Amino acid sequence: MSKVMLIGIFAVGSLLAASVCRAEYIAYSTVNGQEIPLPQDLTPVHTLNLVNLTWSNFAGSRTRMAVSKVDNTTTYASYNVGGDTEYDVGTATVPINGIEAMITDAMNRTNRFRMVERQAVGHILQEQDFGASGRVAQPSAAKTGNVLGAQFLLEAVITNYEAGVSNKKVGGGIGGLLGGRTGAILGGIGVSKSTAAFGMNIRLVDAATSEVVFTKQINREIKQSGLTFGAGGFGGGVALGGFAGSYTRTPIGQTVFAAINEAAYELIQAIGAQSAAGSVIKVEGRNVYLNLGVGAVQVGDRLTLKRPGSALIDPETGISLGSEDEEIGTVHVDQVKDKFSIGSVNASRKPVKAKDRVISQRAPQSLEFGVLVPELQKAPGKTKAKSTRR
Repeated sequence: MSKVMLIGIFAVGSLLAASVCRAEYIAYSTVNGQEIPLPQDLTPVHTLNLVNLTWSNFAGSRTRMAVSKVDNTTTYASYNVGGDTEYDVGTATVPINGIEAMITDAMNRTNRFRMVERQAVGHILQEQDFGASGRVAQPSAAKTGNVLGAQFLLEAVITNYEAGVSNKKVGGGIGGLLGGRTGAILGGIGVSKSTAAFGMNIRLVDAATSEVVFTKQINREIKQSGLTFGAGGFGGGVALGGFAGSYTRTPIGQTVFAAINEAAYELIQAIGAQSAAGSVIKVEGRNVYLNLGVGAVQVGDRLTLKRPGSALIDPETGISLGSEDEEIGTVHVDQVKDKFSIGSVNASRKPVKAKDRVISQRAPQSLEFGVLVPELQKAPGKTKAKSTRR
């Protein structure tokens, strides 16, 4: 075989290897029918370009997360959506449980998080046992922790909510733009000259230590032209009846959806690329049962065994700051079930016990970001975008 041919074969092999190892972008924005990878910083990206996102087919470890009840600190009252309720665009109230459902749905769509189903998680102080403080009784706290099963709690506080609509008819009204049943319901409600604005502060809390590990203020707005666009990519993960369809066709609905997608994108950067971590459920003979299932570990994975040391208590606040863990051995994953896995101990300096911690030795998939292009900074329809998806 000639030297030139050998070099060619080697080059092709290297390219194939690179394409296999190269990670996919986190998400793509659909602009004028084309998909463009999102940059790391979404601040300059036009709000309407964050409404319809396509998330990558991530197959790595997924972080277990629960969404706490959303708080509303705006001057507008909150109300709960239910049944076949249609969104009344003329109201100045915040659909609090609808936004909560949209957050859960968006987080699930990213393929990066394993959402723990919980109707109302409540504040983190209600989830923890503070011992002598008497805030939560020990037996109750233990049960709550077992049901939750989340590594992190996502708390969201709505800080700004401006619907950007009025009861004055403008042209054919919103009904004329939307048509159908929704149009009939929304007819006679026009777009005001103000913008639709939405502000939300997100906080990510470690469910084990109550430590706030990430916080971000998200602010988004859409001009009055927002109603000319179709519904966002709100899925059917949570039954909201007629609310989902009508709400996501309003300026405020699309503003909220864009802000939630941005929040999910930020959370992926914060914790979406971590090695899988969990705990030992029980030990039976040579079998070690772990609370890590499909989407967290794979057969053949090796995990480091760690045993938590004594809790470090802040003398000023009395709050646990965590503990200094001791590495005691490794576990080999032999079987993977939906919600748990079974492994065997490779080596251990001490007998393995329930509640010992495990951390995967498999490196997490790296995060990939696109380049900020002009198409992302303008409203859809302003420029012609080229697909750069790979």
